[in-house]
Amino acid sequence: MNNQTHAMKTLLRDIATGQYCQSLDKWTSDRDEAHDFGLIAKAMKFARKARLPGLELILSFDSPEQASAFNLRSCF
Repeated sequence: MNNQTHAMKTLLRDIATGQYCQSLDKWTSDRDEAHDFGLIAKAMKFARKARLPGLELILSFDSPEQASAFNLRSCF
């Protein structure tokens, strides 16, 4: 049995710039420096309150190749 655990990060990324959210006023191109919201609900709440167009929710695992992106445009 494989006992490896894979930590998931919940990130927000600006679709146009490709930059990840660190805070409302700060963005980074480095995925590892991005704010991890932990829960999808927290990321969605932040995105809704910030009213920033063109965001996508990123569920990121151990490497960028293991990330899934979801466009939030249709959620608001």
